[in-house]
Amino acid sequence: MMEIIFSRNTSLLSRLIQRFTNGKWSHNAIKIDDYHILDSRFPKGVQIRHFDLKDYEIVEVEGDIDEAIKHVEKRYDVLRFIWYGIKFGDKPWNNPSQMICSELIAEAAHDINLKGKTPNEQYKYLKS
Repeated sequence: MMEIIFSRNTSLLSRLIQRFTNGKWSHNAIKIDDYHILDSRFPKGVQIRHFDLKDYEIVEVEGDIDEAIKHVEKRYDVLRFIWYGIKFGDKPWNNPSQMICSELIAEAAHDINLKGKTPNEQYKYLKS
């Protein structure tokens, strides 16, 4: 099992994401242990970081943390992030060498239903 952390904070970016996605959560990450998470944040991208999230909920899913770790050092996919805000075109803009947080979750969980979704959409799907 893998623990996915859905989170939000009071930053302007977090609030904008919540507003544009009509959701409670603006970010998600994979819990590595009690002190570390794996996620993708602007501007550095996919990294293992100190567990610094404050307002969050954990959902357990089938998944492969080792698969997610293979993406460490990928840059943050700014174009995909922008696409979620404007939804221009019939599918998300994507740079395969870059990644946003919800893409990392979809890759690690091996669940086609998580692909192309925002953190909040992934949360709703996993809780249903």
